[in-house]
Amino acid sequence: MRRFWALARTAAVEVLSEPLTVILFLCATLAVHALPAFHYHQFGEPGRLARECGLSSLLVFGLFFAVPAASRAIGREIESGTAAAALARAVSRPLFFCAKTFGVSLAFALFAAALALATETSAYSCVKGAEFGRNEGVVNVWGPAFAAGVGFTSVAFAAAAFVNRFRGWRFCLWACLLMAFAQVAAAGVAFGLGGFSGSAWEKLPVAGIVWTFVVLAAGCLAFTQMAAALATRLKEPGVNGCVALALASSFIWPVRAVVPDVNAFWLADALTPAGGGAVAPCMPLLAGACLIVFWTVAGSWLLEGRDVG
Repeated sequence: MRRFWALARTAAVEVLSEPLTVILFLCATLAVHALPAFHYHQFGEPGRLARECGLSSLLVFGLFFAVPAASRAIGREIESGTAAAALARAVSRPLFFCAKTFGVSLAFALFAAALALATETSAYSCVKGAEFGRNEGVVNVWGPAFAAGVGFTSVAFAAAAFVNRFRGWRFCLWACLLMAFAQVAAAGVAFGLGGFSGSAWEKLPVAGIVWTFVVLAAGCLAFTQMAAALATRLKEPGVNGCVALALASSFIWPVRAVVPDVNAFWLADALTPAGGGAVAPCMPLLAGACLIVFWTVAGSWLLEGRDVG
């Protein structure tokens, strides 16, 4: 178990230390906080635009860094000989595969949690702003929540540059960690100033937003495990191409036995404006868990038959 956690921690740090990861982390969180301020229509409900933006960011930005990261965590380790060195130290191949992919999943979970908090803050900003808006149906963001979201995220990015310059800490790693913590601070400030009660809070489907992110994250992790399994036999461009084709097919004609049906994992329409959000069905989450297990077993089996010497 100690070897498992050591490999998982190394994989998570490597993913969060990638320059692409920090760029996508920054763009995704800022987009969730800032984009509602530039849109005109509420689409029938204050906060819906922020929720849709948050889920879209999780799907697009999350897959953009998690899938290549999973491919590199397995494929690059095999090609560089690092996998052979680890396996020579009494680490079984299934343990190696599971630990590496678990580390990638931890990095993705941090990203998903940060986006969920950013979405809560942004949606609260839109709902609270609707109370002061004069034009019905027009998106109005609440200044303190908007400033907290954009401001804390930007300050966290700048703080990472500061500690890198004067303390020599890893910029990309600390930028991701600080931006994730910034979402907690932004949500605390926004909800603290706006209050945890009142009409705005009652119209914010807090539990529903969290649940939709959990379900969609499970679908994204299934694609990530698929990439890791394919990386045992294919080069990174081939892995990315196969996963891209699988993602495209999942919108049109998904083979549900091996590929997540993205339409089933997209539960934004299940939310209600009151009552904490509708309780989404558990079947997509169960399907995502089964697909994650399937590709984990498949990847472990494929790695068993791969020459890594």
